[in-house]
Amino acid sequence: VWRVPEAARHARRFTRRSLRGWGVADTAMDAALLVVSELVTNALVHTDGPVRLDFTLIDRRLRVAVTDASPRTPFQPTDPGWEATGGRGILLVEAVSDSWGTVPVSGGKQVWSELLLQR
Repeated sequence: VWRVPEAARHARRFTRRSLRGWGVADTAMDAALLVVSELVTNALVHTDGPVRLDFTLIDRRLRVAVTDASPRTPFQPTDPGWEATGGRGILLVEAVSDSWGTVPVSGGKQVWSELLLQR
């Protein structure tokens, strides 16, 4: 993912093209695009260094993974409040994902989300 102002838009476009090529339905694509947008934006805003977007589709389970150079795991607020200007991204990822989490990778971390696609 390039560190440019349009990075999240480019990541969503890449995701949409790839998932359409795999035959993923538009209804499932909405959730995937939301996850990509939130995870890529978080990585670009809260870290320095390279950011990588990967996705894998195995047996109708889509895994979206964003890797960055920061070992700090995402903050998950319990109640961001209506006046909060941030902190809702991970809550959105959690809400639309079947599972999600973080794993340390070579000095940084990978934040991942899995979405179970309908047959």
